[in-house]
Amino acid sequence: MRIDRVRIVRIPLHLVAPLRTSAGDHTSRTATLVEVTADDGTVGWGENVAPEGSFYTGETAEVSYRHLRDVVVPALTADRDELDDDELEAEDMALASMPMAAHAFTSALADVEARQRGVSLAKALGGSAGNVRVGVVVGLHDEIDDTVAQCVARAAEGYTRVKVKIVPGTDVDTVREVRAALPPAVELHVDANGAYDPSEPGRLAFLDGFGVGLLEQPFGPREIRAHAALARTISTPVCLDESVPDFAAAVEAISAGACSVINVKPSRVGGFHSAVAILALCAKNGIGAWIGGMLESGIGRAGCLALATHPACTHTPDLSASDRYFLGDVTVPFVLVDGHIAVPEGPGLGVAPRQELLVAAGTSIETVFGR
Repeated sequence: MRIDRVRIVRIPLHLVAPLRTSAGDHTSRTATLVEVTADDGTVGWGENVAPEGSFYTGETAEVSYRHLRDVVVPALTADRDELDDDELEAEDMALASMPMAAHAFTSALADVEARQRGVSLAKALGGSAGNVRVGVVVGLHDEIDDTVAQCVARAAEGYTRVKVKIVPGTDVDTVREVRAALPPAVELHVDANGAYDPSEPGRLAFLDGFGVGLLEQPFGPREIRAHAALARTISTPVCLDESVPDFAAAVEAISAGACSVINVKPSRVGGFHSAVAILALCAKNGIGAWIGGMLESGIGRAGCLALATHPACTHTPDLSASDRYFLGDVTVPFVLVDGHIAVPEGPGLGVAPRQELLVAAGTSIETVFGR
């Protein structure tokens, strides 16, 4: 395609409540959106979901935004008559150095291309439109009773899988109390965000007694051997998140026996193409896979839902309804119905930012290519 214009749109979002993890607190969110306009007038959207702090992968919201504006867009629009998302090389340093910035731009290109073809993004990624069963995340609380109450409330809303953040010290009581309070039909997963000491893999053996569906990222990102040792020690499936920043890391983790499930976040791995490649790798090797969330607005959420329809996805994704996190979404809100969210069926993402938000006070729009 030929690109006429690229704009970065920043819309402040209001969280219902902070989301607390062992790695840090999510207390605020600005939807940083990329609008790409092709020469035929087709408009596509992407989202940069880098968090405000550096606790996840080190790619902070502000640094990622500047890289998107000053490096990614200029590098991929300069001296190019045509730009095709399918032909972009992941090894391009403009893309590889900050994957969340790269995903923001390339996902907008993917949206444009799917709209031009008249197909849904889900179909373009190898899936299909429909309904996806989704899960919900409950963060850390000062009191276990508050965690339990949140889990029970989410189950009452219709979520059939709840993922609880855990840390050493309160983990046993948290898991015991939450599991006892939830209906038996509601799956329970736990996520440590690397909070545990890799020299003590036996510390997590207690999970086997509670029917936990999976344990996500117990150790630090580079602790592949420790994860492999743990996977041999406990029967609870070990899932990796931060340890898999790209396809090569997925190959290493699978080869080492470090996991039986991988959380595939397109923003973490640098885009939809890398994500689909990792999903195919998982399917080939009998590894479970699911799509994680990063507090996306409706733009990023639509893309993740489309990816979650891929046949290699075996587990419930972390893609809750809009009102789980936001008082108001940038798109028409995604709604939970019988534990599922509908994947948009229209061309491309099937959604776009609400026009009134694009002209609202507090929204900033910056043209970074074209005019």
